[in-house]
Amino acid sequence: MAKTQAAEMRVKRGEAQITAAFDPSQALHGIEPIFQASNKWLETWMAVSSEILEFSRARLDRTLEMSKAIARSSSLDEAIELQADHARTTVREYFSEAGKIADLSTRALLDSFSVWQPAAREATRRATTTTAAAAE
Repeated sequence: MAKTQAAEMRVKRGEAQITAAFDPSQALHGIEPIFQASNKWLETWMAVSSEILEFSRARLDRTLEMSKAIARSSSLDEAIELQADHARTTVREYFSEAGKIADLSTRALLDSFSVWQPAAREATRRATTTTAAAAE
C-alpha cells in the first residue's frame, strides 16, 4: 500500500510539473531574470568598451606628442631618453588600464549573477509551493 501511495504522489507531482512547464505565466517568470541579467551585462560591457576606446584615444594622442618631441630633439641621447621615458609611461599606463578593465569585467560578471539570485529563490519558493499543493 505504501508503494501505491508513493507512486500516486509521483504521478501527481509529475502532472503538476508538466502543467507548470506549459503555464505561460510561469514561463514569463523564467524569462525576466534572463532579460535583467543580459541588460546588466550589456551595460557593463558598454562601459568596458568605452573605457578601452578612451584609453586608445589617449594613447594615440600621447604617442603623437612623443613622436613630435623626438623629432624636435637636438641630440641622439635626448631622443633615446625621451623614448625610454615614453616606454616606461606606456607600460605603466597599460598595467593600470588592465586593472581597470579587469575590475569592470569582474563587476559585470558579479552583477549578472546577482540578478539571478532573487529569481532562483522565487523559482524555488514557487516549486515548493506547487509541490506542496500537488501533494495535498
